[in-house]
Amino acid sequence: MFVCICHAVNEKAIQQAVSEGAQNVRDVRRSLNVGSQCGQCVRQAHEVIEQAKSLANQAAFYAA
Repeated sequence: MFVCICHAVNEKAIQQAVSEGAQNVRDVRRSLNVGSQCGQCVRQAHEVIEQAKSLANQAAFYAA
């Protein structure tokens, strides 16, 4: 699903950015321009980032 229509950024792209080290909306904005135009996507982007970080933490926990 698209998160940022202005820059055609979908959930998968944000999840990939998190897997590459993005920790917050500011980091994702730098790499993907999310939230840099109209700003309507910032809340949704934040939710996707938090979900991706949570999944990564769970995977690390179970891998240990």
